[in-house]
Amino acid sequence: MEVEEEILADEAEFSNLNYISGFIQNNGWYLLALVIIFIYFIVKLWPHYLKWLERRSEAAYEAEIKKNPDLFKQKEDEMKKARIKFQEEYEKKAKIALEKQKEKEKRIIEEKQELLKHGTTGQTINNSKNSKKPKPDYNPLMGSGSGSNYRPPRRSPCSGGGCG
Repeated sequence: MEVEEEILADEAEFSNLNYISGFIQNNGWYLLALVIIFIYFIVKLWPHYLKWLERRSEAAYEAEIKKNPDLFKQKEDEMKKARIKFQEEYEKKAKIALEKQKEKEKRIIEEKQELLKHGTTGQTINNSKNSKKPKPDYNPLMGSGSGSNYRPPRRSPCSGGGCG
């Protein structure tokens, strides 16, 4: 009995799978076209749906404010406090950054003064690593060096070649 039930279950699964694969084989192109049309409409209508949701939420918010005007004032005060808090944080960070920059400049000046005190004859004080140095074989007076110089065409009294 148990074996017969397993066989029947397997046959039912096989017949369902057979039915589904047959349906896809017969109507595959229609299903593909339907999926493509569905995706096209989703892509086209999604921005409109988002705008509709936004308008709906704004209308709900306005209705809530009309019912309870103290709520608007409370949210406005919260926004004001948050702005003040962010402004204070920004000012603190700006102050710290300015102090670091001044300290860095002071350190650079002190290093240059130390170099001058110790007598660096013939050496440069600026040891910036990002200064642009030309290529060692580059000479701007020599041209490009590849032989691909532009030469304009000869001027003749008869442009277009009709003089004879």
